Amino acid sequence: MLRRHRKAVWCWPLALASAVSAPVGAQDATRIEVSDDGKALRVPGEAGRPPSAKLPLPTVRRTAADKPVTLPKSGRADGPAARDPAPVEREFAAVEFSAGYSWLPANVLRAIQTAANPGKPLRDRHPELQGTAIEAGYRYPLSPRSWMVVRGAVIVPNVADQNWYATSGSPAPLYTEIGLVGIELMADYVRRVPLTSWLGAYGRAGIGLLILGGGATQTETLPNCTQTKPATCATWRHVGKSDVALPPVLPGVRTSIGLDLTVSDQLSLQIEGGLRATPYFGAGAVLRL
Repeated sequence: MLRRHRKAVWCWPLALASAVSAPVGAQDATRIEVSDDGKALRVPGEAGRPPSAKLPLPTVRRTAADKPVTLPKSGRADGPAARDPAPVEREFAAVEFSAGYSWLPANVLRAIQTAANPGKPLRDRHPELQGTAIEAGYRYPLSPRSWMVVRGAVIVPNVADQNWYATSGSPAPLYTEIGLVGIELMADYVRRVPLTSWLGAYGRAGIGLLILGGGATQTETLPNCTQTKPATCATWRHVGKSDVALPPVLPGVRTSIGLDLTVSDQLSLQIEGGLRATPYFGAGAVLRL
């Protein structure tokens, strides 16, 4: 009797705690059986789900924040739509060096000679005036594609000493000797248009002064003294040597177009042609500073 009483005293607190913690109207917990491998679950009394059946995915509502963000691709894409990035054009100063050849047609030179000697008949049989020019200039950038160029050049005429004749043969031909040197000082504007990454076209226009040094002399000879033997023919008659009156300073004008070839970041080569008071063709180099 005492033993049974002790058992009842020991069990009543547990029963009281269960009664307090259990909600009113609570049902018994559902029993779930788990397979030995822990993968299959079933409730006793319910039909099991086929092994191949998949549980439905929960419905997820998308928001603007869930929209995927496309990041720019790094590196160069393959395919015909890929393009190399355009090079960034920057202003740069430079120095340029060039050498060229110029010539003056006979009819233009005839007009100059007649204007310089207005008291003498027109001479129109003489060689063309040719010359070599060596020049250097400094390019000051105005924009990535245009420059102002301050340039100086030495121009040396190349004309053989010989008789200059009038068309009619009279008066007597003039044996002409030219010993001139020209100093050209000019300001040019240069504008370049890139054709490819290594080739460009440019135009140049400038004005300035041509300073003449040295001189030219003329000596009258007999009409039958041939051009090939101007001063050594037997009938040479020296009547007097006179200096040709030439203005010491002449205006200079230059217009030309050309192509330039980029060799490196610092060096490019160029060829050009145009008018430089006379028809002109030249080539040179541009060195970036």
